[in-house]
Amino acid sequence: MSLLVLFARKMSLKNQINDINYKMMQKQQELQDLQQYTAAIADGSVSMNDLTTAPASMFGRMSQYMVGSHNYAMQAAGQNMAYLQGSQQMGGQDAQAQMQYQQLVFKNLYDQQKAQFQKAEEARLNVKDKQISNEVLKLQTQIKQLEAEYNGIDSALDNSIKDSTPRYA
Repeated sequence: MSLLVLFARKMSLKNQINDINYKMMQKQQELQDLQQYTAAIADGSVSMNDLTTAPASMFGRMSQYMVGSHNYAMQAAGQNMAYLQGSQQMGGQDAQAQMQYQQLVFKNLYDQQKAQFQKAEEARLNVKDKQISNEVLKLQTQIKQLEAEYNGIDSALDNSIKDSTPRYA
């Protein structure tokens, strides 16, 4: 009877080890996708090529970043530009020079706001990266514990088989 219990426990442990290995594989893939996304936004913008080569799990987030960073930067730059125009008046210059100056200032403000949005996204990604890494470490620890018990059951099975074999002599 104890052999059946040991075999059942051994199979249960093997199933648990396989389940945890699968979860760990999923987490590692998620981590890899997250790192690929982080690399794609490292230059501050997402190109259509980045978007088309994005992992499926990151496509939505990457397209949201692409649209969100542009919208945020446009809105914030517009607000800052309105503030600057209210506080500075360029007198004595022709209209074309004023337009070029305003475009240059707006582009600079836009780039600053886009960089700020990127920093915020990278901070969120860093937190997510650490969280996933911690989960992978926990899963690895669980696997080591289960494998140690699994190997202990092998020894117990061997001893149980030796004890239950008939001895003639």
